[in-house]
Amino acid sequence: MGRLAKRIRGEARVEIFGVSPEMVVNRCAEAGVTLRLVSAADGQTIRCSADEKDLETLRALAQRCQCELRLLSLRGGSRDRQLLRRRIWLPLTALLMAALLLLSSLFVWDVEIIGAENLSRGKILRALAEAGVERGCFWPALSADLVRSRALAALPELAWLTVNVNGSRAVVLAEPRAEKPEIYRESEACSLAASHSGIVRRVSALNGRALVQPGQAVQEGEILIGSMLDSLTGPERYVRARGEIWADTWYELTAVCPPAARGKGPAAGKTRRVGLKIGDRSIFFYGKSRKTLDGYDKIVHEYSLGLKGLFALPLSLLCETCTRRAPAEPQAADTQAMRERLETQLRGQIDGEIVSLSFSELERDGTVYVTLRARCFENIAKITQAEETSP
Repeated sequence: MGRLAKRIRGEARVEIFGVSPEMVVNRCAEAGVTLRLVSAADGQTIRCSADEKDLETLRALAQRCQCELRLLSLRGGSRDRQLLRRRIWLPLTALLMAALLLLSSLFVWDVEIIGAENLSRGKILRALAEAGVERGCFWPALSADLVRSRALAALPELAWLTVNVNGSRAVVLAEPRAEKPEIYRESEACSLAASHSGIVRRVSALNGRALVQPGQAVQEGEILIGSMLDSLTGPERYVRARGEIWADTWYELTAVCPPAARGKGPAAGKTRRVGLKIGDRSIFFYGKSRKTLDGYDKIVHEYSLGLKGLFALPLSLLCETCTRRAPAEPQAADTQAMRERLETQLRGQIDGEIVSLSFSELERDGTVYVTLRARCFENIAKITQAEETSP
């Protein structure tokens, strides 16, 4: 603070020489003029520092003592004020930038989502936008309770959600809802039905009455294990059927590939363009920026201005790279990839194992058909809805 005060007042380094320069020092003490860093260069010369405002008084005292005063250097004071007066736009620009930074901190320019990995970022951002939290919103006007209520109503997959605003950043903390376990009563009447047609090979009824035998063919939806049990000492009773019915099943899946289309060839040239994004509006610094580049691969990199984790600004630098591709020859259908996709789809459908697997291919009018035929050994018993029973 002392250096800053000296800089504002202005400090002059002077040299006083004459017959008796020490008299000037005594007169300055009587007149209340403060001298600093006083040193004797020789018997007739003294160097010292004084405030700029006392420079004229010091010059008059030196003349009364038949001495001369020479100004060696001047720092701060009128010199700095004159410099600022000539370059007034410097402090004005600094004040304007500080005001804009303070004003922009009242708006949200970056939304960060933490948690809820099972939901897409776009779905959460849409729900938040409907609740009032979006890029460019005035965060002092937001109500945390209202935002939470609206967002949770639009996102039933979440257990809770909160929004914390730090400067221009909105940090959204979300926790997914735990899956509700299946709740049922053992006395509830439920049967086991066939999830797929097949030939029964093994029957294992743990609860309920088995209605099929090994070697019997069943259709999809047919009841395999009933919920009604006979009793020797009382009336019939209903239970929740449990068990496994293993059967041979057959599947046929077909994938279709349209006529071969031209793919992308090697790069034949690149074009780089730069732009500025202010809020949600983009400004590009080149002519014909609205013109689309057909036949180009466009990649846009956005670099946000600000300090990550502290605050964000509504300014982003856009770097656009456009790569022109030469036309390529038509590509043939990738039948191997189609086979792998069909097999993956089949394994996700069955509750068992694949016994045998075969593929066939057919091309007609440029369209390729790949057909999968498989024999599987799986558990086809699935629980049905609760049945109504008479009292």
